[in-house]
Amino acid sequence: MILVFPIISRGAAAESILAKNISVHVNNMRLGTVLKTIEEKGNFTFSYNSNIVKTDSLVTINADNWTIKEVLDHMLQSRFEYKETHNFVILRYAPLQLSLTTEKAAAEGDEYSITGFVADEQSGKRLENASVYDRSLLQSTLTGKDGQFELHLKNNGQPVTITISKEFYKDTTITFLAGVTVNPNTNKPKSLIDYVISDDYEGIENTSLGRLFISTKQQIQAANLHGLIAQAPFQASAIPGVSTHAEFSGQVVNTVSLNAVGGYNAGVDGFELGLIFNLDKGDVGDFQLAGIFNVVGGNVNGFQLGGLYNNVLGSVRGFQIAGLHNSVKRDLDGIQLSALYNHTRGRVNGVQAAALGNIAGQKAAALQLAGIGNIAQQKFSGVQVAGLFNYARNLRGVQIGLINIADTSSGYSIGLINIVRYGYHKLALSSNETMNANLAFKSGSQKLYSIWTGGLRVNDNSKLYAFGLGFGREFSLGRHLAINPELTQQYVYQGNWTRTNQLSRLDASLTYKVSKWFAINAGPSLNLFYSDQRNPVNGYAYVRDLHHSFISSSNSWSGWVGWTVGLSFF
Repeated sequence: MILVFPIISRGAAAESILAKNISVHVNNMRLGTVLKTIEEKGNFTFSYNSNIVKTDSLVTINADNWTIKEVLDHMLQSRFEYKETHNFVILRYAPLQLSLTTEKAAAEGDEYSITGFVADEQSGKRLENASVYDRSLLQSTLTGKDGQFELHLKNNGQPVTITISKEFYKDTTITFLAGVTVNPNTNKPKSLIDYVISDDYEGIENTSLGRLFISTKQQIQAANLHGLIAQAPFQASAIPGVSTHAEFSGQVVNTVSLNAVGGYNAGVDGFELGLIFNLDKGDVGDFQLAGIFNVVGGNVNGFQLGGLYNNVLGSVRGFQIAGLHNSVKRDLDGIQLSALYNHTRGRVNGVQAAALGNIAGQKAAALQLAGIGNIAQQKFSGVQVAGLFNYARNLRGVQIGLINIADTSSGYSIGLINIVRYGYHKLALSSNETMNANLAFKSGSQKLYSIWTGGLRVNDNSKLYAFGLGFGREFSLGRHLAINPELTQQYVYQGNWTRTNQLSRLDASLTYKVSKWFAINAGPSLNLFYSDQRNPVNGYAYVRDLHHSFISSSNSWSGWVGWTVGLSFF
């Protein structure tokens, strides 16, 4: 059982989430369930890597009026570090501790210099590639092979605070008093640091374009400072790493980002232009334009235009256009347009249009337009229109294409070939007033199935052959009875291939289902026949002479009421 009592405040309204008190009583309960309950009762959200936080592990705790930090320390065995912002608490795996040894920390005119080395606190081993940075000035460096670092900061007459971060280590922060006179009227500048919340650790650094254009030092910074993101009004860059934010550019969200060749940011909340490319590890808002490609590790909200390619590892809410290809790892709420193909792995709500094809990975309520084909890998309740084929795993909408395929269907497939794997499949044998023997294959769903049919009139002196296709629907009248209206269009061969002989037939058969695999049917039909063949051919029947027509004013058209009786299997 778990008991989580209301948060007990011991201070002001802006009190830290981690400092609030809570009561938890757990006996062998899943960690994920406990974290979810604490979220709901505390009215905040945890963010963590589900590959590291083992939510299936069982925990036991009896805590009365403990702080949330104390509860987390107990359940996570003090192997995690917690960072909070807005209404989120980030759980960062950090079982190890850093130590910092300062060799020099002094003001030299307009510059404040700090040198020293970083080591593992337990082993004393000096650590390479640890990040050393100033939160407010957005300046950083990495330690060398011997753990040494040298950081030069602007001397603004304020105390200097530096932070050391490394993957799997807890952050260490140290404050140095400035060696100059402090102006009492000068307020300490507020840090621009904030946190971007994301549990997607498969960031753009792991994409092929990210590995190609993001430097090793920037990738190390991203690993060390995951979740630590600054905000700035502007960035200008030539290439990633050569910018106004230097190697810290991957940790900064900019309002405006202008990139001569390409840029690397934590994100953009305004406008971004890259003559060749843009790389953003977090979210992008409003407008993004690149001459060749955009790669975004978070979400896109607004308009994204890539000359050739857009790749978004989060979701897109807005408008996405690419010369060749758009890719969205999560959900799309908006419009995707490309000259080649679009692929959204998550849910799609909007429009996908491409010259080649579209793929929707999860539930889709969309319009898919493609020159070749559309694929919906889960439930699809929109409209698929393709020049060649459409596929939907669970069709609840409409397919229009030459070939339409679905695993299950409660919708409509309109095309030359319609196949529903777990749908309506019948092989039918029948006879009617014109053809003695007919064979038809029916495939699709009960709402709409396609019909391929062929027939012949067995008589040496009055032969006929016919073939064609059509559509039908089954209206159930109970367990054993159904009505099957079917419309077919057939070419009738009367001994001369150069003549046009078209038979349009509407059958309305009553079907009795003897078993799941066998049924019998019979019913009336309405027939319209067009022919420009004016004379019969020896040995072949002449359809106009077989039936009494209710059309008497035309030499080309005839019509009659007929019948059909038959059997169906499967």
